[in-house]
Amino acid sequence: MEKFKLWEPKTQPDILGNDGSFGNIEWDYPTFVEKIYEPLRRKYPDYIKRHSIGFDTSGEYEMWAYEFAPENYTKTIYIQSGVHVIETDAYFGLARVLTMIANREDERLSKVRDNVRFLVVPVVSIWGISKRGGYEEMMSKDRYNFSHNAAHVNANRDFFELKAKETVNVINFIEKYSKDICFAIDCHSTTDVVLGAYLLPYSDGMPESIANKLKHINSELYKKHPTEIPNLFMGEEKYYPTGALTSTYNAGITKKFGIFALTIEHNDYIYDKKLGTSLAMTLSVELIGNHLIQISEDEEFIKTDCL
Repeated sequence: MEKFKLWEPKTQPDILGNDGSFGNIEWDYPTFVEKIYEPLRRKYPDYIKRHSIGFDTSGEYEMWAYEFAPENYTKTIYIQSGVHVIETDAYFGLARVLTMIANREDERLSKVRDNVRFLVVPVVSIWGISKRGGYEEMMSKDRYNFSHNAAHVNANRDFFELKAKETVNVINFIEKYSKDICFAIDCHSTTDVVLGAYLLPYSDGMPESIANKLKHINSELYKKHPTEIPNLFMGEEKYYPTGALTSTYNAGITKKFGIFALTIEHNDYIYDKKLGTSLAMTLSVELIGNHLIQISEDEEFIKTDCL
């Protein structure tokens, strides 16, 4: 297997609402998309489009998906974040990576911009992010003690039952483009010390050659940022719903559409025990960016019926 060379992002700004911050950890969902995604769409109207994909379970918030589509793209990747409302580093990290790609901030990202269409749901749990309260409340709870939606279900487990309208919206959006989507990614971060330093659940049945390439990225990142907590690689989704660590996202997307799916997650807690810091954002950008580059550059990540 040809070894993937890690992409090394520069140190990233925090999301604590300071001068020079990329954003503010306390923004609700409408403010987040208006401050981050909409300026980018207005800057690159020929490259970025947005789609309304429905309202949340409460009917209060309209849910948006974004399409980053170069003129001559060769593959399509679906990517989402914000399933858990406390995982701010993940959904801001994804937004930061997409901003860097749109702005062609280095040579490898520029190649991704030219060749890959991204279909993006920036935040899944839009009600939860808007209703959760401020930074101090977030730091006093773990991600499971927030209501992620008005149905009060964990969206990470909802890709079979579809109890939350937010999950239904995501499934319907993916279905619309399912013949073109080559790969699907769910971005997370964790503040739970018991979980791995880098967590990699992936679809059961994923070809070993692909799984090994993804494991290689996480292993190299772990070597770069070693801790006493190990990596976790999980390729079995069949134990749902009793498997506490498995996500129905991976299994649901693969079973419904034949698309291999991946959950990527870094543990910001074990590195600085805070949300939204420059270090946490740098780790998130590094994790998300390297997976997007690997999947974008490697032709093995194209389905046989893909473009």
